[in-house]
Formats: sequence, C-alpha cells, structure tokens
Amino acid sequence: MKKIVFCFTILLLTGGTAFGQRGLSCYPVFRGKVAPAERMVTTEVRGGGMAAYKLDYYRGVTFEGDTALVRKVASLVSVDADCAKSCQTEHAGDILVYALIELEPEKKVNRYLCYQARSSGYMWMITLIYLEGVATLEDLHSMFEKQETKK
Repeated sequence: MKKIVFCFTILLLTGGTAFGQRGLSCYPVFRGKVAPAERMVTTEVRGGGMAAYKLDYYRGVTFEGDTALVRKVASLVSVDADCAKSCQTEHAGDILVYALIELEPEKKVNRYLCYQARSSGYMWMITLIYLEGVATLEDLHSMFEKQETKK
C-alpha cells in the first residue's frame, strides 16, 4: 500500500510538468499530430540533470518537413508568440525561422518555447523545444551564446 501511495505522489508531483505545454497552440506538434510521430526525434529530460541549467523540464522535438509543414508549425508558434510575455523572432522572407518565446509563468515557474527552422534544399529541419524552470531569459541567452562559441 505504501508503494502505491508513493507512486501516486510522484505521479502528482511530476504530472504537472509533463503537460506544461498543454494549452499552447503548438501542443499538437509535441504530440505528433502535425508531423508524423514516427518521423520525429523526441527528447524529454526532467529533474537533476537539468539543475546546472536552472531548468526542471526539457521537451524537444526535431523533424524534417516540406515548406507547407514548416509554414503550419510556424503559424502555431506565432499564435503562442502573440500571447507571450515576450518574444524574439526572425524571418527568412515570409517564413518564421526562429523564435524564443517567454511564456507566462505557471505557478512561479518560468516557461519558454524555442523554435528553429533550417532550410536544407527543398526540405526543412524543424526544432521545437519547451522549457520550464527558474532560468531567466538572460540565462537562456547565456547558454545559447556558449553553445554557439563551441562550434
């Protein structure tokens, strides 16, 4: 009985972050409803491994798609950007290729949505990331700058 109560408690504590991106327009992308799930690479990390980055939760999806798919994903991301606390975007022509979106905090937890689309001929590599934690926007910029200088 104690094991059941313990498991239920853990489920309740972690369940909120597992669905933190629910309510976002781009949520169907994470669920494999926009691009086929079998074509997506999904990464989900929570807990101690993220502490160095001041994050509690990371969920990312990467997949390849044509111009129609990148436009569809970009339109969903744009809706979330319109409702965001703050947003930084870049376009290549009329296509959204980058967005760093600071969402409204939920229960004092900072939330971010990151989007990037890179052209590769006729196809696009699309990456969408959802983050939660105490990290600030400045912390994220610092992390991204360190990543770019390592290349």
